Amino acid sequence: MFKYLNIKNKNAGFTLIELIIVIALSAGVFVLASGIFVQALKIQRRAFFVQKVQENIGFTLESMAKEVRVSSISTPSSLNCPASPYSSLNIVHPVNGDIDYFLSGTDLHRRLAGNGVDTVLNSVGTQITRLGFCVSGNTANDKAQPRVTILLTVSNGSTNPEYNITIDVQTTVSQRLLSD
Repeated sequence: MFKYLNIKNKNAGFTLIELIIVIALSAGVFVLASGIFVQALKIQRRAFFVQKVQENIGFTLESMAKEVRVSSISTPSSLNCPASPYSSLNIVHPVNGDIDYFLSGTDLHRRLAGNGVDTVLNSVGTQITRLGFCVSGNTANDKAQPRVTILLTVSNGSTNPEYNITIDVQTTVSQRLLSD
């Protein structure tokens, strides 16, 4: 009644074509995954450079703003700004005396006129390619709050165009005390 069959399984294992297809699909998935990984690394590195430039220029601007707020602005009001801003700013600080801010090469300098001490405000990894000052409210009897608008173009100076970050920054700082 029952027949015992001697079945030989001819389908045990993979054929060569099936194996080649699986290897090709696996290689395609690996190539796509590695491409996404490399792209994520590039984006992360670029974000790091942007953050570094922003942190460095933030520190530079804050140190300038602290001095401008408590000082008298000696640079006269700008007539044609922002089209042609001043390239330097002179203030009279109540403790440090005359202070000049100016660009030399790609460095922002702070020079104390009394003793000639010259300090570079930006870090080594930050290059300033444009610096301008727009002064307003500094004309006699105009009854406006004296203020300075600082215009900067900042770069990380990378030779690799893919990672060269350039940021335009503008901030306005007003003098705390209005003089009559």
